[in-house]
Amino acid sequence: MRPRQSIWKWLLAVLLVVIAAGLAILLLRPAGTPADLRGRVSASLSEWTGGSVTLMEPLRIRYFPPSVEGGLTVTDAEKLPTLESISAPKFRLTLSLPDLLLGNIRFSALRLDKPTLTLNGEDKDRTTEAVLGRLTAFLASAPLETVRVHRGVVEPASGSPLLRELDLRLNTRGQLGALEAVGSFTFNDEPVTFSLGRGKAVETVEGQHAPLTLKVTSAPLTARFSGTMQLGEELGGEGDLEAKLPDIRRFLAWVGVVLPHGHSLKNGSARGRVHWAGPTLTFDDGSFDFDGNAAVGLLALTAGNRPRIDGTLAFETLLLDPYLSDASAAPEGSPLFDWVLLKHLDADLRVSAAALSAGGLQLGRGGFTINAKNGAISSEVGALELCGGQAEGRLDLNLSTPRAEAALTGSLANVALDTCRQAIGMSVPVRGVGTLKVDISTGGTSQDELVRGLAGTIAVTAKDGALPVDLAALIAQPDAEAGSWSQNADTEFSEIVAECSVSAGHLWCQSFRMTTGEGAVSGAGDLDIAQRTLDWDFRMADPEAPLDAAAPGPGTRPGITMNGSLAAPRIARARPPETQAGPSEQDTEKP
Repeated sequence: MRPRQSIWKWLLAVLLVVIAAGLAILLLRPAGTPADLRGRVSASLSEWTGGSVTLMEPLRIRYFPPSVEGGLTVTDAEKLPTLESISAPKFRLTLSLPDLLLGNIRFSALRLDKPTLTLNGEDKDRTTEAVLGRLTAFLASAPLETVRVHRGVVEPASGSPLLRELDLRLNTRGQLGALEAVGSFTFNDEPVTFSLGRGKAVETVEGQHAPLTLKVTSAPLTARFSGTMQLGEELGGEGDLEAKLPDIRRFLAWVGVVLPHGHSLKNGSARGRVHWAGPTLTFDDGSFDFDGNAAVGLLALTAGNRPRIDGTLAFETLLLDPYLSDASAAPEGSPLFDWVLLKHLDADLRVSAAALSAGGLQLGRGGFTINAKNGAISSEVGALELCGGQAEGRLDLNLSTPRAEAALTGSLANVALDTCRQAIGMSVPVRGVGTLKVDISTGGTSQDELVRGLAGTIAVTAKDGALPVDLAALIAQPDAEAGSWSQNADTEFSEIVAECSVSAGHLWCQSFRMTTGEGAVSGAGDLDIAQRTLDWDFRMADPEAPLDAAAPGPGTRPGITMNGSLAAPRIARARPPETQAGPSEQDTEKP
C-alpha cells in the first residue's frame, strides 16, 4: 500500500506543478491585441467620455496584472467640457480579472503618463463655472475607482500651456458618487498643491448639492474651504473660507490682472462665511486684514478681465499712507495716475472708520463712499472729523482716457489751522479756526497741465487767530528792515475773509480783509501754485475810519509787500504814496 500511495502522491504533485506552470504562463504572457478585445475596450472608453477613442500601437493586454497598456487619444468628448482632445503616449487601464476572463470589460484604475489635455478654443459660450461643474460631476461618476495623471500638461488650442507638471491622484470611493483628489501643478511658474474631497451629491429643490472640502497651497495664495457646492451649468455653493495673500498684487498678476508696482496691498487675509454664484464670491460677514488695516463687513469679489469689488467695511483705524505712497513708487514716464488702484478695478464701496491717518494727519471718525467703473471714479466724504472740525465733499476723477479730468467740491469747517499746519508740514505758522469752501476742476495729461488747468473758486474765512508777522511795527517804523515769517512776533486778528479764484496755475485773491486790534487790513495778490511763490500787497485802514467800514481806505499810511517763497517770503514796508500838488480825494472828503 505504501509504494502505491507514494506513486499517487508523486503523480498529484507533478500534475499540480504542470497546472501552476500553465496558469503562470497564461497569466504572465502577453495576451496579444485581438481586434474584438481592442474594439470592446475602445467602446467602453468612448461610452464613458462621450467621444472618439483611439488605442495606439503597441497595445498590450495582460491577464496578470489584468491591464491594457499603450497609447491613447480621445477627441470630441461630449462629457469632458471644453476639452478638444486628450493625448497620452502611455496609458495603463487596469481591468477586473474575473470579468476579463469571462470576456467582459470592467475598469478598475486608469493611469495617464505625460498626457496633453488640449482645450477647445471654439467653446467660448460655456462659462468656467459650467465647465468646472460638469467636470466635477463627470469625475464623480467615473466607472472606475482611481485615476492617476503623471506629469500632465493642460494647454489651449494655441499658445503656451496653462498648467504644467500636473500630478493628480483621484479616488471615486467605489463609484458611490463621491471623490477625493490630491495633486499638484505649476501655474504661471508658481507650483501649487491641492487636496479636494467631495461627498455624494444630494438632490434638493435648488438642484444637486454635495459636501466639499478644498485646500490650496502656493506662494501667492493659501486657502481652505469647507462647505457645500452646487452642481450644474453654473457652479455655486457656500461654506467657511480662510485665505491668506502675502502680496495681493502678486496674486492678481498670477491670475492675469496686472496692477502697477506699489507699496500697498500687502499681507492680506480674509476669513468668514461665504457663498458664491458664478464668478462672484461674497463674504456676508467677513474679517479682513491688509496693509496693517483690519475691517469687518460685507465684501463681494467678482472675477473677470476687470475685477469688481462691492462691499460695506468698518475699520477701527484706517491707515491711508500705503495708498498715498503708491504715487512715489510709479516709474518715471508712467501714465498719469496709473498708480491709482481704481483705474484698474471697478468698485462700489462704503467705508467707515473710528479714526483715519494720512501722511501724519490724524483724522477722527468719518465715512466715505467710492464708486469706480472703467476708470471713472467718484468719492463722497461725509462729516469727517479733521483737526477739530469737519470735512465733507465730493471728488470726481476720470482716468478712462490719457487726458485726466478732475473736479473737487467740498468744505472744511471750524478747522484748527495750527494743528493741521503742523500735521501736513506747512511752514507758515498761522493760528486760528478756519473754514474753507472749494469748487475747482482741471484736466491734462501731465502734472504741469493739471496745475495750469486749475479753474474755480476758493473762499476762506478764519477767526480768532494770528499771522506770523508784526504788521503794526512795519507800519510804525519807517526804518524797519524787511523780514520774513516771525517766530517771536505776530499780528492777532478777529476775522479774515478772502474771496479767491483759481486760473492758469495761480490762486488769485482779489478781495482780502483782516480785522485786527489796530484796524482793518485790506489786500490782494496771487500765489503761484507750482512754484509756491506769492506776490501780495496790503494796506491798513485809516485809523479815523469806522471799524465797520465796508472797505478800509488806504489814507496816507504806508503799505506792506509780501513776495517770494511761500516758506520764507520777503515782507517789507512799502513806500507811502507821493505827495501831490493839490488836495487828495480823501482829504476833500474829510470834514
